Amino acid sequence: MADRSCIFPCPAGSSSGGASGSSPGPSSGITTPKADTASGGSPAGRSPAVIPTPDLAHLVGHLGNGSGNGSGNGGGNGSGNGSGNGSGNGSGNNYDNDNDSAGRRRPITTTAADGTVNMLHMKLLVHFSLDLVVPELDEGMCARNTELTLKTGVDAPFVMHEVLAFSARHMAALAETRGDDAGTVASASASASASATTTAAAEYLHHAAQLQTRAIALFNAQRVRIDGSTCDALVLFSSMLGRHLCIDALAFRRGTDLGAYLDCYVGFARVRRGVRTIVAGAWPLLRSSELASLMSWGLGLSRLRSFGTECDGIRALVAASPGLSPGGRETCGEALELLQVGIDDLNTKVSVGRKNLIQIVFSWSLVVAEEYTQMLVDRSPEAIAVLAHYAALLHLCRDLWQVGGAGAYLLGIICRYLGAD
Repeated sequence: MADRSCIFPCPAGSSSGGASGSSPGPSSGITTPKADTASGGSPAGRSPAVIPTPDLAHLVGHLGNGSGNGSGNGGGNGSGNGSGNGSGNGSGNNYDNDNDSAGRRRPITTTAADGTVNMLHMKLLVHFSLDLVVPELDEGMCARNTELTLKTGVDAPFVMHEVLAFSARHMAALAETRGDDAGTVASASASASASATTTAAAEYLHHAAQLQTRAIALFNAQRVRIDGSTCDALVLFSSMLGRHLCIDALAFRRGTDLGAYLDCYVGFARVRRGVRTIVAGAWPLLRSSELASLMSWGLGLSRLRSFGTECDGIRALVAASPGLSPGGRETCGEALELLQVGIDDLNTKVSVGRKNLIQIVFSWSLVVAEEYTQMLVDRSPEAIAVLAHYAALLHLCRDLWQVGGAGAYLLGIICRYLGAD
C-alpha cells in the first residue's frame, strides 16, 4: 500500500520539532504538535507532520516605518483576533478602503458581541481568484477551480485562511504599486497619497503574514489524514502555501547581502520541498477527485527537454570547473536544463501563454535536486552562478506582481558577490 506520510523539514538553522523563527503578529494560541514521523515508514492514512512557520520578518519591515501603527492597531486588534482566535471573532478596528476627509484611513468599529461580519475578511474573499496563485492558468480553468477552491475552503478552515492570506498579499502589492505611482507626482497631495498607500500596503502585508501563520497553525493542529475526503483540501492548501512562500522569498531585500538572501531562499526551498510531499502522498487519490483536471494540466514539467543555446556558456563553465565533483556538475547541469526550458518557452512558435516559463519560475526550487540547495548553503560559486541564470528568468517575468523586481535585485547582488571574474 502506498506510503502517504508527509514529512516537513524545518528551515536551515531551526530545530527539527517546531516553528522556525518568530512569526509576525500575535500568537495563534495553538500549540504546534510534534511531527508524526514514526520510523520505518508510515501506514496509509497517517496524518501529515507539522509545517514549520516561515520567518516573514523581512516582509513586516519591507515598507519601512509606515507599518508600525497601522499594522499594530488594524491587524493586532482586528484581523489579529479574527484570524488568531477564529475568523468569526473580533472584527474591531479592521480597515476598509475608505478614507475620511483628512485622508486618514477609517476604522470599522465593531465588536464580537454585535454579530457583525469581519468586513476585511469579506473584502479579501471577494478579491480572491485562483489566477493570483497560478497566473499561467487559462480563463476557463481559473473560473472552475476558483469556485472549487472556495467551496473546499468552507469545510477546511486552513484552506480558507490561506485563500485570505493570498488575497491580502496581492492587495499589498496593489497598494504598493499605487504608492509608487503617486510618488512620481511632485506635489504635497501626491506625497500624502503615497504615504497613505504605503501604510495600506504595510497593513495588508501584516494581514497576509498573520493569516498565513494562522492557516499553518490550523493545519498542524487538525492533523488531517490523507484520504478521499481530504485530498482536495490538502493539495490545494499545500499548492497555495508553496507559491505564497515563493513570493515571500522573492520579496526578500537586505541591501547587497547575498548571504542573507541565500539563507532566506534555502529556508524557503526546504520548507516548500516538505510541503510538496502532500501532493505526492495524495496523488493516487487525486485521479478520481475534482482536482484531477487541474493537476493533470500541471504535469510534465520535469519531462520537458530544452532546445535553445542561451545557457550553453554557463554549462561549459560548469562542466570544466575543477572545483566541482562529477555529481556537482550533474546537479548544476540539471538545474540549468530546466532554466533553458523556461527560456525556450519564449522562443516556441506555438504560444502557450508562457505556461512553462511561469511554472519554472515558481517550481524551480522544487524540481532541482536537494544537492543543489546544499551547494547554495556551502556558497559554491558554480551554484551561485547558476542561480544568477534563475535571476535572469525571474526578470523575464517581471510583469507579474508575484515577481516584480526580484530578478534584477538578485542578479545585482550575485554579480557584486562573484565579482568580475
